[in-house]
Amino acid sequence: MLGRVDKGIAGRFTVRARDGGEVFDCAAKGKLKIDGDIYVGDIVEFDARQRIVIRVLKRKNFLTRPYVANVDFAVIVLSPVPEPDFCLADKILIDAVMANIEPVICVNKCDIDGDGEGLRRRVAQNYGDVARIIYTSAITGDISQFLNVAKDKTVCLAGQSAVGKTSILNALLDGRAGKVGDISHKSQRGKHTTRHSEIFAVGGGLVVDTSGFSELNIPQIEPSKLKDYYADFTEYAEVCKYRGCIHVSESRDECAVKRAAEDGELCAERYSRYVELYKQSEQAWKKRYN
Repeated sequence: MLGRVDKGIAGRFTVRARDGGEVFDCAAKGKLKIDGDIYVGDIVEFDARQRIVIRVLKRKNFLTRPYVANVDFAVIVLSPVPEPDFCLADKILIDAVMANIEPVICVNKCDIDGDGEGLRRRVAQNYGDVARIIYTSAITGDISQFLNVAKDKTVCLAGQSAVGKTSILNALLDGRAGKVGDISHKSQRGKHTTRHSEIFAVGGGLVVDTSGFSELNIPQIEPSKLKDYYADFTEYAEVCKYRGCIHVSESRDECAVKRAAEDGELCAERYSRYVELYKQSEQAWKKRYN
């Protein structure tokens, strides 16, 4: 039979049959079990009698953090609390673009103590030219913009712990998504409550709730190609002095991207993070065979 992996925990997978929606608790078989190469969202062939996943069908796309496959949108959730990690958001965005998954930036909790307005402006400055931006508040139940994205699509939620991913889903499902995270008063970072990825049917589409994370390695690509995943650089890169300009070590006169960032035409904050990610990419590339 063919089915979709809706959840995976400790080597067990919830597989929903495609010919009627019956759910089976399955284990992986052979090499799949050894490699652990089964993602939530995978379309798989499975033996319903033995409850074993036999093989994974070809994926349309996939992300490695969070581990999900066959999605249309990656919704990167940011909130005023905990302190938003824009570098992490950049990495998820790059990962999504590399996988041909459309990124969406979701500003959640935007009604908290007035901080939401500042975050709105900052997000617009950083991502207004590169991704669709939506606004939600699970507190007030205003999730209409998220519903517009999720309609008839498969949407993956991604981001830090306690930014409100599960709260958004609970607002959509009348509280059926599970426990929500809290903020550690000592570290001001989110506490993990969602510890696995799981698919929920929402508004005619599918939403993948995922565990939050605070660290993500830069995708392993040749450093000189990193710039290709910054759509907001393209217009300026076309008039750089050198065709192979990487927008890092060149001078202001040579690099139109650097000049645009310094002059306020490009978001200087986002450009500064690009330089840092380029350096991380260089280090990772040098160690790729170690």
